[in-house]
Amino acid sequence: QPENILFTNDWRLMIADFGVSIDLNQERAVTRAGTLEYMAPEVERCPLKMLPEENKENPDLAYTTAVDIWATGVLAYELLVGFPPFVVDKATTAGGGAIGSGGNPGPGGMFLVEYANRRTLSFPASTSAHARDFIRLALAERPEERPTALQLSRHPWLAAAMQQPPPRRSQGQLSTFNVVPMYPSRLGSSSMASGPNSSTVAAAALAI
Repeated sequence: QPENILFTNDWRLMIADFGVSIDLNQERAVTRAGTLEYMAPEVERCPLKMLPEENKENPDLAYTTAVDIWATGVLAYELLVGFPPFVVDKATTAGGGAIGSGGNPGPGGMFLVEYANRRTLSFPASTSAHARDFIRLALAERPEERPTALQLSRHPWLAAAMQQPPPRRSQGQLSTFNVVPMYPSRLGSSSMASGPNSSTVAAAALAI
């Protein structure tokens, strides 16, 4: 999520917050964990568990690195539009939209909103065809239909952005960049990120 992507003054990318990450070479991923807006469908389907070792021997629940591709698609959308494509009603969740189980309290009293009808994806009219294609590929419902990280890195949207060097200083860009997320209006004219080549800036941030 954007809060965990940091840039240094010389545009080196730093990624923070690996609190629920695991090594897939060491263990099977079967835990419902993460931020709801970025949670892939196959993660949502995993049942809650009280102990880390629960369900570890169940291959039917295991998910793969395709969940990171899903999260990349959500991130790309949010960088462009100003809010995630699938918004959780925070009034029905606790713990900042973290893990839980449909309608029943999970550890720490957290809840998960049922997402049965949340998969409709809409774009502002200004979104480029390449950006739409990138995001739709990453947000394929079936994990096996999503591209790999290497395939995404070669997508035309990122390739075009990488042809342009990043600005040497970000302060001038920030003075004209504005995000006004208004969830009720969703894709209204005031609900978009605006600024100089915001699509290119978002693509470059993902590509670096």
